[in-house]
Amino acid sequence: MPPIQIADDDLLYRRLAPGHLYPNGAANSNAFKLNGAPDPQISVDLARLTTVDESVMSAGRPGFRVGVLRVGDVRKLGLEVIHDPTDENASHCIITGNTQRATCTLLAELTKVI
Repeated sequence: MPPIQIADDDLLYRRLAPGHLYPNGAANSNAFKLNGAPDPQISVDLARLTTVDESVMSAGRPGFRVGVLRVGDVRKLGLEVIHDPTDENASHCIITGNTQRATCTLLAELTKVI
C-alpha cells in the first residue's frame, strides 16, 4: 500500500503498556519515550485503517490499552505525522520530531485513553 495523505481531523491510536498509565488511567509521558528519552519516531496506527481491537492486539502481550490522538493536535506541537505502512500493518504511521521531554508530557495530556 502506498502512503496516504493524513488530515488534521484524522485520529491516531497509540498502544499503551501498563507503565504508560497513571493509576487513574490517564496516559503519562513514558508513553512517548524510548528508553527514558523522547522517542523520535513514535509508532501509531491511523484509526481509519484499523480498529481499536486490532491495534491493541498487535501489541502481542496482555494489559495494553489504546490512546487516541487527533492529528491536528499533534501537528500543533510542531510534530509531523507520516503514513508508514508495513507488510503486517497497513495503518502504521510514525510521529516524528519528538525531541523534548516537555513534548512527551504534552502528548500524554492530549491522549484520550480508551
